[in-house]
Parts: sequence; C-alpha cells; structure tokens
Amino acid sequence: MIKHNYYKLKNIGEYMIKRGNSRGQLAIFVIVAVVIVAVILAVLFYPRIKILVSGEFTPENYLKTCVKPEIDNIMPILNKQGGYANPEGFLVQNGEKIKFLCYTNEYYKTCVVQEPFIIRRYASEIQTAIEVKASRCFSDLKKEYESRGYSVTGGFRDAKVDIDLNGIKVSFNSPVSVTKESTERFNGFNVEIDSKMYEILSIKQNIIEFESVYGDSETTSYLQYYPDLKIEKTKLSDGTKIYKVSNVITKEEFTFASRSLSWPPGYGVIQ
Repeated sequence: MIKHNYYKLKNIGEYMIKRGNSRGQLAIFVIVAVVIVAVILAVLFYPRIKILVSGEFTPENYLKTCVKPEIDNIMPILNKQGGYANPEGFLVQNGEKIKFLCYTNEYYKTCVVQEPFIIRRYASEIQTAIEVKASRCFSDLKKEYESRGYSVTGGFRDAKVDIDLNGIKVSFNSPVSVTKESTERFNGFNVEIDSKMYEILSIKQNIIEFESVYGDSETTSYLQYYPDLKIEKTKLSDGTKIYKVSNVITKEEFTFASRSLSWPPGYGVIQ
C-alpha cells in the first residue's frame, strides 16, 4: 500500500510539474503577444501618445513629433550620397553611392560643378521624401482636435521645406479653422527642427568652388573659423577626392566626391 501510494504521489507530482510548465509557457506567450501589440500601437499612435504624456498640446508640437522621424530617416541617406536620394554620376565606395558634385573625365582640366544650388536641392529631396507623411500627420492633427471636442474646417495643401542657419523648417500650407467655444484660425503651421546642415552644406559649396577653379582645396583653413567642423579628404588613384564634412557636436556629416585637375597614371614618374 505504501509503495502504491508512493508511485501515485510521484505520478501526481510529475503531472503537476508538466501542467505548471505548460501554464508557464502559456503565460510567456501571452506576455510576448501583449508586448508586440503594445509596440505596434506605440508606432501607430506615437505623436499622440508623446503629446498626451507630456501634457503639452500645440499644432506645431504635434506636427513636429509626427514628421521629424521621417526627416531623421531620409537625412542619413542624403548625407552619404552627396545630397541625393537616387544619385546619378557617382562612384561606389564601401558599398555607398557617392555623388560627384564637381566632375570632369578629362586629365589636366578642372571640374564642372554638377549642382550649383545644393542647399536648395537638399531641401527639395527632404520635401519629396516627407510629402506623404506630412499629409498623414495633418490628417492625424485634425482627428486629435476632433477627439478633444473641436470642429475643424480646412485641410492640407502641401508642406514646403527650407534650410537656414537655424535648422530645417517645414511649413505646412494648411489654412484651417478650429472651433469649440470660440473659433481660432490658422493660415498654416511652421515646424522647426534643429540642424547644422546649412553650415555643412555651405562649406561643401565653398570646397566645390575651389575644386572647379583651382583643382583642389585647402581644408585646414576652414577649421580656424568653424571649430565645430571636421573635414576629411581621401584621394584615390584616379584623381578622385572624397570629402566628408561633419559637425562634431551634432554628429551630422555630409559626403561627396570631386574629380578635378587629375593627372594620367605615371605622370611625373622619372624612368
């Protein structure tokens, strides 16, 4: 009898352990599922969640929180490729397409500037990249107002991107009227994003001008006037130079290529 009870208890114990393991596994699966759903919701409603948590709601803050991640995504791509999302006239270095911003395929000649208005071009590339997102952000802003009991008339027309010394500005051309107890009218909204790209692109433009006139540039002269900047220049065997201009504080960097006043292989070598 004692032996029989021993085996019975043993079997019950094994059953309870297996059942406990099954319940533990089920609990883990439930927790993982909840975390996945929470992450998806956070991504979908990130602008609203952030503003609600901070307790500070303004149209500009809402739109900035919504559109800034899209700008943060496109800028590293542009910065690695000479300011172009889909560059033409480039060299491939370490798997990256680096745009020639000044180029000649001939020897003994200085290069021709490929993009004279790179700041304007850079802003245009960002504007194209965020166009769809900007429209969605504005639609979400209207829904946010409506969820707070407002009625909203008007809508999104377009979003223009400009770059200046103060940073990157996204101007939402979106005249609207917001009414609750009273009516407030907006001609549009301006979003300001901190950036030193204007300074970086201006230095780039100056380097390119030297390349087109003299065939090279002296990068160390810039550093005494711009202590936050770092300029790296790599010379390749075919005469191409790869420049990287970066801000050591913001960590923003811009890479481009130039081929100017190149010499044939073996030129100047004494036999």
